[in-house]
Amino acid sequence: MNLEECFAKGLLKRAKPDMGNARRSLKMSESYLQDALKNNEIECYRVVVILCYTSIFHAARSLLYKDGVKERSHVCIPIYIKAKYPGLESYANMMDSYRELRHGVFYRLRETVEEKEASEALRSAKEFLAQIGMSVER
Repeated sequence: MNLEECFAKGLLKRAKPDMGNARRSLKMSESYLQDALKNNEIECYRVVVILCYTSIFHAARSLLYKDGVKERSHVCIPIYIKAKYPGLESYANMMDSYRELRHGVFYRLRETVEEKEASEALRSAKEFLAQIGMSVER
């Protein structure tokens, strides 16, 4: 799928830019990251991965709010970021990878997530939030 298809299928929609929602989405991203850190301490690694993806999702969504775009598909968010923010392509790819991992944990009955995977997810979510946060505030 490409960006034009995302808009044509209604998976992304034009809206009024909203910096208030962009900032709120960044705050939600931070909150989910903090929840992930707490769950890591008690070794709930599947929950850590789900919360890290949720943090990444909300950080990415803040860019869309800033630009005046509403999402109706998790798949189309990284497509949008790659098309509109070429310098953030590696972060869009990161988001897509964690989307797939979260999908496996959440829907495909993946029973275990290793501590190493959870630690990597935490590192990635922190990096993603920092980078996207800078892009939103520009």
